[in-house]
Amino acid sequence: MSRPCLVTAGATRNPIDAMRYLAAYSSGRTGVALATELATDHRVTLLGSPEACLRAAPPVQAEPFGDTRDLMTRMEEWIRAHRGGVVVHAAAVGDYEAQPSPDKISSGLDELVIRLRRAPKIADHLKDWDPGCALVTFKAAGPNTDAEQLVAISRSQLRRTGSDFVFGNVIGALQTTCVIVDRDGSEAFEGRGAALKALAVRLRG
Repeated sequence: MSRPCLVTAGATRNPIDAMRYLAAYSSGRTGVALATELATDHRVTLLGSPEACLRAAPPVQAEPFGDTRDLMTRMEEWIRAHRGGVVVHAAAVGDYEAQPSPDKISSGLDELVIRLRRAPKIADHLKDWDPGCALVTFKAAGPNTDAEQLVAISRSQLRRTGSDFVFGNVIGALQTTCVIVDRDGSEAFEGRGAALKALAVRLRG
């Protein structure tokens, strides 16, 4: 019997005021592509940004998330209710959050200072909620990261989060540079498509 699968995709929206928010550049394409691939033989739930949810199609069941804490709550609920499932955490999660104003901050100010605090690191909690889940986390490295550094950064995340696999890529080079790192080693791929198919095969194994 196939295992239930949770995939996250897109960027969180951490509010600043009633109108504005902090977010990363993430369309959710990678998470949605993997969710679609896994849906051929898994029951897949996608937690996505509004844009990512628009990209998803049945049989993937898409549900939108808001800010970092909303995504964290939704992930914990799903993981605790689906012990032994597959969790693919591909979303670009906001690392910082403001104390949002309930009103709209005036747009007429010459300068605006916003104080940010560290938001929860969702990836560090996933194995706490279910040590038996199959966990994939994603790592986007800076644009000047070389192949050797990408593997090292991904391996560090593998150890910190207890992930079974880390999908690593370089910002701006997703179509040319991707790695999959696990406890036994790493494999490099020339592009997202090949890397996602290889990851899906590993999760089916």
